[in-house]
Parts: sequence; C-alpha cells; structure tokens
Amino acid sequence: MTRTPRDLDILQQHIRVLNPRNTLRVDWAVLLLVLTLAVIGFLCLFSASRSAAASYYQRQIVYFLAGCLVAWLIVCIDHRFLVSLAPVMYGVAVGLLIAVLVSGRVAKGGQRWLSLGPFNLQPSEQTKIILVYMLTWYFTQVKERIHKLPYFMVAIAIAAIPALLILIQPNLGTAACLGPLVFVMLYVAGCRKWHLALMLLLALSVVPLVWIQMTDFDPGLGEDAIKATDANRAFYELRHYQKKRIYTFLHPEYDPRDAGWQTYQSKVTIGSGGLRGKGFCRGTQTYLRYLPEHHNDFIFSLLAEEGGFVAGVALLVLFLLLFWRGLAFAKDCPELSGALLATGAVTILGFHVCINIAITVGLLPVTGIPLPFLSYGGSFYLTTMMCVGVMLNVPIRSTMFD
Repeated sequence: MTRTPRDLDILQQHIRVLNPRNTLRVDWAVLLLVLTLAVIGFLCLFSASRSAAASYYQRQIVYFLAGCLVAWLIVCIDHRFLVSLAPVMYGVAVGLLIAVLVSGRVAKGGQRWLSLGPFNLQPSEQTKIILVYMLTWYFTQVKERIHKLPYFMVAIAIAAIPALLILIQPNLGTAACLGPLVFVMLYVAGCRKWHLALMLLLALSVVPLVWIQMTDFDPGLGEDAIKATDANRAFYELRHYQKKRIYTFLHPEYDPRDAGWQTYQSKVTIGSGGLRGKGFCRGTQTYLRYLPEHHNDFIFSLLAEEGGFVAGVALLVLFLLLFWRGLAFAKDCPELSGALLATGAVTILGFHVCINIAITVGLLPVTGIPLPFLSYGGSFYLTTMMCVGVMLNVPIRSTMFD
C-alpha cells in the first residue's frame, strides 16, 4: 500500500506534458535546413512581388513567425499527450470541414475557406497533420490487430471521412494527399502486405473510371452547358474544369492560350533559366506575368528561371536532407507512436514537393498543390511548420522519461 503512491509520485516528477526546456534539445541540423528553405522562399516571393501590388514576402514572414510559434508549442508538449487528444482534434477537424461546406467562403471555384476576421483559414490543410495524429492514436490502440482486415478497413474509413468532405469542396489536390499518407502509415504500423496491395489496386481502379469519363468529354462546351453538366453529374464524376485539365495534359497542343497556358508557360519559364539562371529579380517570364500563380503553385518555375538548373537541384537536395533526417528520427525511435508521427510528417511534405515540381515541369495535370516553404499562403505554411514541429519533437520524446 505504501509503494504505489511512491511510484505515482516518481512518475509525476519525471513526466512533463509541457517542458519549454526541450527547445535546447532540438536537432539543429533540421533547424538550419528549415531556416535555409524559409529564406529561399522569402527571396522568391520578394522577386514575385515585383509584378504585383501585394508584398507577398512580408506577409510570408508573418506566416513563418506564426508557424514557428506553433512548432515551438509542439516541441514543448509530449507527443504522447497530443496523440491522446487525437480523437478530439479529429472531431474538431471534421466539424470545421462541415462548417466550410455550410458557410465557407467561395474563391477560385471552390468553397474551402472560413473567414476569421482578417485571416482566412483553410481547415483541409490542418486536417492533414491531424489525420497523422488520429491514425497514430488508432494504430497504438489496436497494435498487432492491424493485421486483421476489419481493423485495416477502420483505418481506411478514418481517412475516408475527411477525404470525402474535402472532395466535395472541391479540393482534389488536398484530398489526394491523404491517400499516400494512409498508405505509408499503414506500412509503418505493420499491416499485412496483401492488404496494402489491395488498397493500391483499389486506388488504381480510379484510372479506368476517369478514362471512361474522358472518352466523351467535349472541352469546347459553353458556360451554360458546363453549369448544366456539373449540376447533373454523378457524385464520382469530375467537374468540367478538372476534366479539362486532364484533357489539356493529354493533349498539350489543345488551346495553349487558355487551358494549357499555365503548363506551357511554366515549361518555358523553367527552360529559359538555363544552367545558372538569369539572376535574382531578373526573371522576365514572371515579371511580365506570362506565368500565372508564380507566387504560389508555380513558384518553383520562378526559382528555376532566376537560379537555373543549379538552384533547382540545390533546392531538391535541401528537401532530401530534411526528409532523410525526419526518417532517421522515425527509424531510431523505440516506440511506435513517435515513428508514425515522424513518418507521417515527412510524407505530407514529401508528397507536396514531388507533386508540385512534377506539375511545374509538365509531368502531371495542374492542380492546387503548393510547395513547402516557398509557395505563398498562411494555412499551408502553418501545416508545414506543424510538420517541422512534429519531426523535432519525436527524437526529444523518444524515451518514456525526460
């Protein structure tokens, strides 16, 4: 009877949910990589601001500082405590996604934002990292039972609910990010390989479904016909503008001055940079605004124009070093929750880097996938810094006691 209270007292002395001194124990290599990538982003946005009235880089610095505060809070909090709160965070995220569909702000053809005074929140962005925590919580609860198909399907359902809500907005790019995230985390959790193969086959089954939709697609429909077609489409059908993006990708010679303008100009912009680029703030394709969204989804094209092939490769090396470090944290972590969190954070950032650059060089159809640290935007920058905070937190809290 006397030993139990003493043991509890020992636990209370050694486990700290919130410990600001963790700031001194973070991995300085990751901090240096993040700071370098952030500065590159500021410089790119400074150049992008020459052709616009908005000072993108100034706002981006504010977003970065706000993201640093959030990342610092994540570092200071025991990740196991955050994992225990995952069901609550997941419920809030789903509630916000529903709120977006009910009263969200419509812009750029989608209903994706909630207006919070001077700031517009895009809940689908934060849903990515919340899903990482939710899946981590679930996998640590079921443990070896993830080998059984019903438990495997529950994990799919956990991701499917927010994915469907995001698709309805519509936001195909963000919803597509959740698929690879679930796949990788299921692999780390130790599910059966044939379950993953089944999941991959189901994902590939979307290809013939999209192909059937494209067989009778008419890219030349008028505005009234487009509205009627979108209004009468089945729930699984793509909208007309989404089909047009795929059609333009498959037929780049079609309408290069309208639907194919972004992809065409992006490749021209990248190619014009050559080996060493035109020089900082000397890009002409972006300054003359031939390339739309060069401050956002196509900012890699701006970097390649002004810094050339050398700058593009250097950026990829920085990202690879950051991802390698994050995966090393996951590999060295002795507990499942830490390994899952680090892997999930790396997967989110890695997916955005691969897809964004593939789009800018014309390897994939255009969709709204920003580039971490470089693309302008507050909601995504917050998600990026949350991923950084998760990666930094894992090696600090890799053991049971501080």
